[in-house]
Amino acid sequence: MKTKTTDVLILLLTIVFILACALVSVQAQTSTQQPQTPDATETQTTQAPNLQTQLGLTPDQIQKWRALNQELRPQEVAGNLKVREAKRALSEAMEAPTPNEDLIKQRAKEFADAQSAMTQLQVLRQARVLQILTPEQRVKLKEIKEKIQAIRQNQRQSVNGLNQRQRQKRSNAPQLSPAERRALRRQQKPLR
Repeated sequence: MKTKTTDVLILLLTIVFILACALVSVQAQTSTQQPQTPDATETQTTQAPNLQTQLGLTPDQIQKWRALNQELRPQEVAGNLKVREAKRALSEAMEAPTPNEDLIKQRAKEFADAQSAMTQLQVLRQARVLQILTPEQRVKLKEIKEKIQAIRQNQRQSVNGLNQRQRQKRSNAPQLSPAERRALRRQQKPLR
């Protein structure tokens, strides 16, 4: 009797664990499927409350900000989808067994047009946000953007520094031929 109860409990815990893993996986996939451009990141709704407090927006400005988000968000979602689809179509055209140059040119133009539309939408958003802000808030926004840009540049430089060190290590290592590598592996194998 106890073994059946234990077995059922173990089975239930296993099912709960699998469902939790599946949920985490789905959430991770959903968050990675939404590419964000660096310029749009500062004005996204998820970061808006923090930015709104940093800028010291009035309730009227917050209301205008939210109305702007409601107006432009569907266009941004559709535009991002269009960019992804155009990029996928271009990749498929380039990687086709028999690439058709005219088709590749057409797909490249569609991709460029989709990206251009998204850039125009981002610029429109930024212009409308600036219309909402006072001159002092504009200066503060510029300072915040500069800080974010400096942080990103430092992160890129630190990553590039690591990559350079890794390349140096590889270039300093002696280059072995395949036969020399096999001989070295044989020497390192433990004797039985």
